[in-house]
Amino acid sequence: MPKKLFAILVATTLIITGCGPDKTGGSYDDVEALRDAYLNAGGRCDDWNQSNEVDGAAQSGECGMNTVLSTYLTHDAVQDRIAETKDSIFGEMGGEWLTGENWVINTDDVRDIQKKMGGTIVSFGTDEGE
Repeated sequence: MPKKLFAILVATTLIITGCGPDKTGGSYDDVEALRDAYLNAGGRCDDWNQSNEVDGAAQSGECGMNTVLSTYLTHDAVQDRIAETKDSIFGEMGGEWLTGENWVINTDDVRDIQKKMGGTIVSFGTDEGE
């Protein structure tokens, strides 16, 4: 096989297999980097406010009334936040979050965002095996 053809096949394979998002969702240095990734994945953020009000988060902010983004110092801190929410009235209300190594996105369109950002969807409420 000529070297040029082999190089094209290798490049094509890398492009095909490397196009998907990181299944873990990766991590972000701060909530603004998370916001930028969310926007690049098709999320909407017309009214950004970095409030830093989410319990246990290193940083957090809101995109209007229906989207909250938060970053954490560790993966364990994300897991603690999930557990606390499941045990609260907010967990009983249902819904889904998209989570990564050190972040959480709480918005209505987590399934569409996950297709581009990766990460894990966490479901709350009695409809999802609670």
